Amino acid sequence: MSSPKYMMVTLAKCAPQKYAEATEHLRGLASDLKSGAGAATTRHGIMMTGEHSGQLVLFQTYAEMNGIDRAFGVYEKSASYKGLVQDIGVSVTLRNIMRIEDLALQKPSTDTPAYGVVTRAISRGLEMDRMSAMVPHFENNGAMILRYCTILTGHAAGHRLLVVGYPSMSAIEKTYDSLVGSAEYEAVLETHQVEWRNFLRVTG
Repeated sequence: MSSPKYMMVTLAKCAPQKYAEATEHLRGLASDLKSGAGAATTRHGIMMTGEHSGQLVLFQTYAEMNGIDRAFGVYEKSASYKGLVQDIGVSVTLRNIMRIEDLALQKPSTDTPAYGVVTRAISRGLEMDRMSAMVPHFENNGAMILRYCTILTGHAAGHRLLVVGYPSMSAIEKTYDSLVGSAEYEAVLETHQVEWRNFLRVTG
């Protein structure tokens, strides 16, 4: 299978007492998106920090933009989506589409991460040489998956999004201990203005 080229990220409000039920529906929806829309990968979780703390988050990737169009067709028919919206009362607060850039770990894991770190930044260009030089800091300290994206929709269109999955909080700590003060990270900060960095707990 070719590498996915597009990603859609959705955030939604959910009452904390409904997290367990919502997670089951998200698992069902993820399955529906893979079978009905051709999603290459899906991940879902709960935001731990930032403006959307406590909200559900769903990532889905596709080889082509048509897959995102098919996803909306899945929403119309999926019992799991109906369960989220009508039975639990989940309400979407943000949905954005982004292009996945040609930057990744050499050997990404197919296992489900325990945590994710999402960083949004402003940069004039992709600065792929600088970003590539920084990747070993992630690879050597436990990162499982890395996506570098350009946001295509919404008020932050044109900004960059870096999404990295980890097996543990200690792996996150090791990664940033390695990054901070390194020449590679300093070079990236010369061209990227970090807007925010938030953590999420992955549920599937």
